[in-house]
Amino acid sequence: MKAQVVGLQETLRDLNKLDKELSKEIRKDIRKVVQPLADAITASVPSGAPLSGMAHSGRTGWQNRKKVAVKLDTRKPRRHLDRPGRTTVNVVRVTTKDAPTAIADMAGKAGGTQSRAPQSRRRPNFSRALTARLGPPSRFMWRTAEDKIDDVQKDMMPIIRQVEQIMNRDLANTYRSF
Repeated sequence: MKAQVVGLQETLRDLNKLDKELSKEIRKDIRKVVQPLADAITASVPSGAPLSGMAHSGRTGWQNRKKVAVKLDTRKPRRHLDRPGRTTVNVVRVTTKDAPTAIADMAGKAGGTQSRAPQSRRRPNFSRALTARLGPPSRFMWRTAEDKIDDVQKDMMPIIRQVEQIMNRDLANTYRSF
């Protein structure tokens, strides 16, 4: 499920050219609106390792979890613009920066419910065990985002309208001077 606002990315980019300080304030406001979603996702991730094999301090260990991050990106896409569906670029991204959360969140999404090991060495399937304990994939990110996306959209609309008004005012002043 994606919230889609056409032209926001270009408008934010133009606003940055027009007034850098105002652009920084708008970006702070956007982050402030989306941050509760990121906090809710972080809170939905269990504090203890969901499976005993994940309780270690290695790169994929549960002790290396980080908070979910909010990123804003208004850059133009760099490549593959000619391909269908490649013209859309996210303005606001809510991402996890750590491997254990990403693994536990999406394990089993692409299938893989059968172990390929010989029968004598088979262990319980990782994704099946996670599904039994935490539910189907996506276990944290999308499940929480779908619950909160309407609130984020509702809170984002005044900011988008404010940016539209500023840019329309600037356009009116630009065309009046001709």
